[in-house]
Amino acid sequence: MPPPGVDGIVTYVEKWMWDITMYMLELTVVIRDPQSDFPLATGNSYHTSLTRKSPREMVDEVIGNIYKGQDK
Repeated sequence: MPPPGVDGIVTYVEKWMWDITMYMLELTVVIRDPQSDFPLATGNSYHTSLTRKSPREMVDEVIGNIYKGQDK
């Protein structure tokens, strides 16, 4: 049970691969309603070794996609 006053629960799954060096292959972030566990938003980033991005860039991409089109 989440603490009172929580608006959402954020979970993530990351997948790493090896190609000369370790790199993050895929990142999935899910924002869920704390009461019903219903997914409110999901974002994903997938980059093979040829298009790899840093973990920070992948996080920025996922969060940017989740909030794309939202009023600021």
